[in-house]
Amino acid sequence: MLADGLGHGAKAAEASTAAVTELHRRAGLPPADILRHLHSALRHTRGAAVGIAQLDEDAQQLSFAGVGNIGARLRADGEWRPLVSHPGIVGAHFPATIPRHASAWRPDSLLILHSDGLPSRWTPPQDASLLGHDPAVTAAVVLRDGSSAARPLRDDTTVAVLAPDPDGRP
Repeated sequence: MLADGLGHGAKAAEASTAAVTELHRRAGLPPADILRHLHSALRHTRGAAVGIAQLDEDAQQLSFAGVGNIGARLRADGEWRPLVSHPGIVGAHFPATIPRHASAWRPDSLLILHSDGLPSRWTPPQDASLLGHDPAVTAAVVLRDGSSAARPLRDDTTVAVLAPDPDGRP
């Protein structure tokens, strides 16, 4: 999960923390159902943009659902495609329906989630060798290459990466 509490500071952190707490209670549910529970749990906060990726290792299936401006890009079969979050705010303005994206998870898959601190039109890395590196290295490359030179670095940029290990396991 990537949760970006609205705004900055303690109130934004309160919303993100509430999302993490509720995720721990509901982790076994499908992503859209988790988001519905998060909406209730975050009503007392200022709300958050939230993206949830869930990996079923047995079925080798990745599911994703998001509400708000959380970006997601999936690399599979050597190509990148966006996974779209539904407009809204978890805890405040929740959509009636939440699209669920399902994709096969393969040894060459790579998922990148990011907050709105990264420009929405960033270009995913084309270097396939990133699969052999720690996901933190991939996140750092995305942050370095995807950030806009036209503005100073933003303090609220988050990048999370899900990648298989060298043996093909997540």
